[in-house]
Amino acid sequence: MKKLLSGVPKEVYIFSFLYFIFQLIDGLNYPIFRDEFYYIDCAKHFSFGYVDHPAFSILILKIWITIFGDSQLSIRIIPALLGSFLFILCAGINKELGGSKFSLYLSIVCLAFVPINLGNFSYYSMNSWEIVIWTLLFYFLIRLINSDDKKYWIFFAITAGIGFNNKIGILIFLTAAFVSLLISKERENLKRKYLWIGMGIIILFALPYTIWNFLNDFATQQFISNAAKYKNADYSVASFLQSQITDYRPTNFIFCILGLFSLLFGALKKYRMLAFVFIISFVLFMMNKAKPYYLEGLYPFLITAGSVTVIAFFERKNLNKLKYVLLVLIFVLGLVTVPFAVPVLSPDKFIEYSNSLGVKSESSEKHEQGILPQFYADRFGWTELTDKIAVLYNSLPENEKKYTGILTNNYGEAGAINYYGRKYNLPETFSGHNNHFIWRKERKDSVSTLIIIGGEKEDYLKDFEEVIQVDSTFNKYAMPYENNLPIYLCKKMKIGIQEMLKKEKHYI
Repeated sequence: MKKLLSGVPKEVYIFSFLYFIFQLIDGLNYPIFRDEFYYIDCAKHFSFGYVDHPAFSILILKIWITIFGDSQLSIRIIPALLGSFLFILCAGINKELGGSKFSLYLSIVCLAFVPINLGNFSYYSMNSWEIVIWTLLFYFLIRLINSDDKKYWIFFAITAGIGFNNKIGILIFLTAAFVSLLISKERENLKRKYLWIGMGIIILFALPYTIWNFLNDFATQQFISNAAKYKNADYSVASFLQSQITDYRPTNFIFCILGLFSLLFGALKKYRMLAFVFIISFVLFMMNKAKPYYLEGLYPFLITAGSVTVIAFFERKNLNKLKYVLLVLIFVLGLVTVPFAVPVLSPDKFIEYSNSLGVKSESSEKHEQGILPQFYADRFGWTELTDKIAVLYNSLPENEKKYTGILTNNYGEAGAINYYGRKYNLPETFSGHNNHFIWRKERKDSVSTLIIIGGEKEDYLKDFEEVIQVDSTFNKYAMPYENNLPIYLCKKMKIGIQEMLKKEKHYI
């Protein structure tokens, strides 16, 4: 890491700091994102694994909120720091690839305005960790090629092991890296003990999550299968490629193509193995019908390589004025895309801005879209929902409250009520969605009354003697599937709460 930080221009640190401040300030313009509620719940139920993700990002979050609390500002500090560190990391990659100071500036401006990056570094999730981890893996591979110091395989392995415990999609990266090793001149590393020691380290890192899945009926496999069938949008090859261009900006995609060509056949062909890693990963993700953003960790390296290639060409042809024009042009065009990734505009202003540009939001999931893109819409409606639940719960007699629970359909509703409901002394919610289904085993509640969000009255009459619709959910900015949901008060339960929760299970 000392090698990485050495020689990084002070301008990079200044830019990184400004980016950090920008993410913190503008990230607070909208409320908390639905997934963040779930991650906070996961941190309160720490385990070696979860239905829909491994444990690393949750471990970090648990430590963080234990010390600094779980306010919106607090939990946004980590992703903002990760986004800032990415620029320093890519400065190290630029240096290793033989790039100039200007190619560094170009790569930083390009990376700063990647919509996927802007969005992921604005809220807490494992995605912000993934981008940095994958880029760090590329850095260690470059150092291996440049220095021939085989101990970098140990650094690579430890980072990959952490990456596996962040998101298991890294298995595709590791598969691509191994195949690339076999088909490139770097295959000589197969004779080195450090490579095999590194593989052993990765296996050791993978054991906790593997064992957790074995003990929990391979819950992650159930989740992946259900998501592919019922949740993730279907992408054709053409639409998948189109999403890569739009999600990472057309100018960046051009740089990526130029960087890839240089890695394969041009000045950077010394690092051809890394081009193979990108190509094989790309194909594997596409074949497995992944969401387009699953490739987010591949692009920082390739954008940096493309920047090195472009600026080297300009400097070789003495087109110095043109490189300044290019830098300014990319910066200005980048500003246009910022509102689509970070909430710098109010919802109404954003809708006006989006309509003026003729941009229609698309979702990577099979849901009807609202007036805001899902990435923004999933931040609205939670306080209103909690307020309505609190009014209903606190209207009950005290002797009934202690036997009353709250049942939600998904982890967003559950997490939001758990988070905002603390000021109303609401009980912890029940749900059958993902890890909430597993957490039901920890509950010893004696429940005879449930406040239930969503569903059909006729279905609940099978399990309760009395079912009354009291209210319904609504926020004009929220996703349609969270609006106009009935809120029921269900009394005199005919079965036990655990028996009812078994019927609510859904991993998706």
